Amino acid sequence: MPSQYFSGWRSGLARCTAVAAAVTAVNVVFLVVAIPRLDTSGYSGMEGAMFSGGCNEAKQISIWLHLAINILATALLGAGNYMQQVLTAPTRHEIDLAHGKREYLDIGVSSFHNLSRISRKRVVAWVVLAFSSLPIHLLYNSVVSFETGVSRYTVYAARWKDLNDPDFEFETELYQALKTSLNEYERLENEECITNYARKLMSDRGEVILILDPSIPDNKTGDIHIWGGDPLSSSGTAYDWICDGSTQEVTTCDVSSVDPENWKVNAGAVHVEGEERYMRVDYCLSKPVSEHCRLILSIPLLAIVVGCNVLKLVGLALTWLSLDKKPLLILGDALASFLEDPDPATEGQCLLSKPSRQPVSWEAGPRVWLPKKHRWATSVSPRRYGVTVFFCISKVIAASVLLQMGISHILAETEVTPSLADLWNRGFGEVRVDSLIFFGAFDGPIRMVLMSNLPQLILSLLYAAINGMWTAMLVGVEWNSYGMKRKGLRTTYPVGLQRKTYWLSLPLSIFFVRLVAHEDTLWTSLPETSAPKVITTCGYSPIAIIFSIVLGSLILLITIGASLRMMKPAVPTGGTCSAVLSAACHQPESDENAASELVKWGVIAGRDGESLDHACLTSWSVEVPKAGRWYQ
Repeated sequence: MPSQYFSGWRSGLARCTAVAAAVTAVNVVFLVVAIPRLDTSGYSGMEGAMFSGGCNEAKQISIWLHLAINILATALLGAGNYMQQVLTAPTRHEIDLAHGKREYLDIGVSSFHNLSRISRKRVVAWVVLAFSSLPIHLLYNSVVSFETGVSRYTVYAARWKDLNDPDFEFETELYQALKTSLNEYERLENEECITNYARKLMSDRGEVILILDPSIPDNKTGDIHIWGGDPLSSSGTAYDWICDGSTQEVTTCDVSSVDPENWKVNAGAVHVEGEERYMRVDYCLSKPVSEHCRLILSIPLLAIVVGCNVLKLVGLALTWLSLDKKPLLILGDALASFLEDPDPATEGQCLLSKPSRQPVSWEAGPRVWLPKKHRWATSVSPRRYGVTVFFCISKVIAASVLLQMGISHILAETEVTPSLADLWNRGFGEVRVDSLIFFGAFDGPIRMVLMSNLPQLILSLLYAAINGMWTAMLVGVEWNSYGMKRKGLRTTYPVGLQRKTYWLSLPLSIFFVRLVAHEDTLWTSLPETSAPKVITTCGYSPIAIIFSIVLGSLILLITIGASLRMMKPAVPTGGTCSAVLSAACHQPESDENAASELVKWGVIAGRDGESLDHACLTSWSVEVPKAGRWYQ
């Protein structure tokens, strides 16, 4: 393949295509390797268990898999964002056409404004890349889900002597079954028994026999079953039986009110007629069970993700290989083009400026230099600024509302307001019934997939908005620096004294901070299912939401704080506006090699036949323009 495809402005496209190819290859290999190894028994549809075993091991594998998924998704996000900025970057021909109509184009930023003024082929490619990202953000994290087995246990109550009396008069088949399996149980004292069973979601213990005080009357019914039901029932809690020894009506069991030394349960099924049915528990016999968890792979979701990967890869590759006209990707590219071939549409408008909230004035003629300090935000359009701040504030508000709802839900379940330490101890992504989201009749895999991945889509949009705002501000800062210091242009294909760029407009240090922020916030929710009664739902992690709020607030404060920074006016404002840049690049005709030299914007003496001095970007010696003076 010719070397020009890997140099200059195409090198970035080659890297993005390589990233997409690598991600696609990883997903295809994973799909091909995983399918033959899936355990599909007990599952309907095209899904199966890729791992079955201990929950700790399953959790570790799940964490690493989702970390890998999010790294791949972030890589695709970065590659797609880069390529979309390339596609919206105008060519010099498109800029000349726009200037001929007294319109301007954006330089150095990913721009919706430019979409209506660039070639249809690039618009189609931009749309394909944008919409191929949508399913990835909505589905990728749900390709692998975590399934945990929840014990549906039964509570029995009996005297120890009845379980060991071979001549027990009222022995039933249930008694016989328990007698023969007593060696599978272990003794728990009351406090330990209450602690172990006061959990709505439990996977390490099963049946429990409450050994009653030996002084209670003989059981003459033969029935020892006192509770058995669905631990995921939405009515009450799964351990209400622990508190059922109270004569007061129990709505929600608060185990802190239970005295282990005088623990009574409602064992009415074993009572003698006329006797008190609330009986004291001496100790428990608990049946340990092995925790069992699975990692479930959804083949249809992975296939959709792979299909979108392939579509994105094709779009990136075609853009890389077929984009023939050199786009003006960054500020230096545009300045170099205008210095090499000055634009007649902006001749005589050297102080043309574009404040963020004002239109471009295309009237030719002298203008007065009125230096005024302005903020970084001057380079950002009001729409871009408003959308970015709106997204940031909306994210923080939405997360705060969800946190309040989550804490209220936990409070309703436990009757205890959780402290920050309690929320921390709950962990990130821990499977807890009191932090699962139920929608009743509207529960279902598709709804839960969309619900659990919607935050990822929102965060990706927020990433794009913040990335665009920072890029616009930094383009403005870079443009202003040309009026303060003589230096070479930073271009995608440097010649002479020009400097090579390693990014479009967002420096790598800020870019990686954004990646870390994006990566952290991706852990707020993961899809989970609970078996043997399979419920497809998603949960939330309060501590992760808190981290999301703190991180979102920090990003918002840093972004707004940066936008309020002041800049000393050294050049006309409007570093992303093609008209402003064009007007500043009418250097003397004899300075024909300015584009490849060290340049600075400033005032040079009036040209032949002109009474007014001229300001421009040039390799010649320049002076700082004086306030109140007219220049042409």
